[in-house]
Amino acid sequence: MKDTVKWSSIALAVAMANGLVATQAVAQGEGFVEGATATLESRTLYFNRDYRDPGQANQNTGNMSRAEETATGFILNFQSGYTQGPVGLGADVLALAGIKLDSSGGHNGRLNMLPTRSDGDTVAEYAEIRGAVKANIAGDTTLRYGVHMVENPVINYEDARLLPNHYFGYSIANTSIDGLFLEAGRMTDRGEMGMSSQREGAFVADEDQKVDYLGGTYEFGDTLSASLYTSKAEDLWKRHFAGLTHKADLANDMSLTSDLSYYKTSDDSAAGSNGGMGFDNDAASLAVTLGAGFHDLTVAYQRMGGDAGFEYFDAGIYLANSVQVLDFNAKDERSWQARYDYDFEGVGIPGLTFMTRYITGDNIDAGPGVSDSRWERDTDIRYTVQRGFLQGVNLVWRNATVRQDSALGGDIDENRLIASYTWNLL
Repeated sequence: MKDTVKWSSIALAVAMANGLVATQAVAQGEGFVEGATATLESRTLYFNRDYRDPGQANQNTGNMSRAEETATGFILNFQSGYTQGPVGLGADVLALAGIKLDSSGGHNGRLNMLPTRSDGDTVAEYAEIRGAVKANIAGDTTLRYGVHMVENPVINYEDARLLPNHYFGYSIANTSIDGLFLEAGRMTDRGEMGMSSQREGAFVADEDQKVDYLGGTYEFGDTLSASLYTSKAEDLWKRHFAGLTHKADLANDMSLTSDLSYYKTSDDSAAGSNGGMGFDNDAASLAVTLGAGFHDLTVAYQRMGGDAGFEYFDAGIYLANSVQVLDFNAKDERSWQARYDYDFEGVGIPGLTFMTRYITGDNIDAGPGVSDSRWERDTDIRYTVQRGFLQGVNLVWRNATVRQDSALGGDIDENRLIASYTWNLL
């Protein structure tokens, strides 16, 4: 499962750029078949959400106080190499399938994990196959048309539940300047393996929504990176992003990492959109992480401004306090986070990690003269089996507790249990 900290966008983009250079150089030299890779991932997800607020349960879940589903998903990802020559050609295939294991007893269809039929019941199985053609020019420029798993601060695919969302469109990426990754694209369609939105709080829009984006990341040596992006979601908003990441090595094997993210969103919608508020928004966050051996301690601050809250597609929100359930992105909201991570390799248990965090938000504009608040507490325990028959199996337990007024979504207790394994086929 994808579980990156979204506010570390700069490091992610730099890693993508460096990986793209190495992968393309090898692939173009080896040929279409010789440079191909293929993986098959299996993941089984048990998802339970307890709606603690009866009013919220009645409003959003059809009088259900609890939603519960279990399913298994398969993700086949084939990526060819490139034909030899100054312009290498290639093709990719993404195949997705989901199988229902348990989704009954009046607790189904509310978690955006399995598609539902017209009678409200969830389907027993579903599948989709998508492809893309690509070209590599001179080893540093990639053109792509077809399915995309886009990852940047203004448009980002979601992979927090059973199967990932994906986009269809065309793009170009370039790494010809050392340390600089540039990309641009136009996504014309969005594919979602489930209901209309796979992430709680994500903006629900037309699946044919068109999004243009342009941006990149530059690495100033080993300690400082900067990122700039701009985008336009047709008939909704124009959005700009700036991010800065700095890492300082301290004495005694300690480090201090700072991540600053800022979004400027201007309304580009018809009058009355988004409940009459439009999409005008300023959003910023700052996260500081102190690393000490196998320990990490993070504190973060996030603030919303403008005429509305921060709306977005899928996982396109690289802000510090966008977490498991909430994004703390309501109009005028201010939020603080305290987070602790520990790697149990420090006590001789490699593969086991622990994370806990607490986020509190206030100053929410809940109407004329009304200010609201809320909080979320998360725990995440992960283990990768290191040896034996089950070596490589990943086990995850994610727990969340949310307390907020019914107008904001109501109180929630949540548990997700995930078991996954990836086979390298090529």
